[in-house]
Amino acid sequence: MTHLLPVVDFLAEALTHQARAIWLCTVPLGVIQRDHSDIADVLKQAGFDAGLAYLAALVAHIHTVRLEDGSVPLETRLTTDYARKLMWAAARQGD
Repeated sequence: MTHLLPVVDFLAEALTHQARAIWLCTVPLGVIQRDHSDIADVLKQAGFDAGLAYLAALVAHIHTVRLEDGSVPLETRLTTDYARKLMWAAARQGD
């Protein structure tokens, strides 16, 4: 075990980019918000640049100002979705 919280330890122990992508897509957004710095460090050490880009999109998504009806602006949703698709493409190529 490292100095990381147990949920982030699961990411650090992932052996493939595909496993890291699954973790990024399934971990609660609260974990992304709270631990994005540690998560970024793990992704950098693993050389998972597409995962880093998706993490940045998620952090921006979490911190974006929502519209009056409570929805996230379309541009933000599209950016997050595009980053996720690029991450999956890279994960499938890298493993």
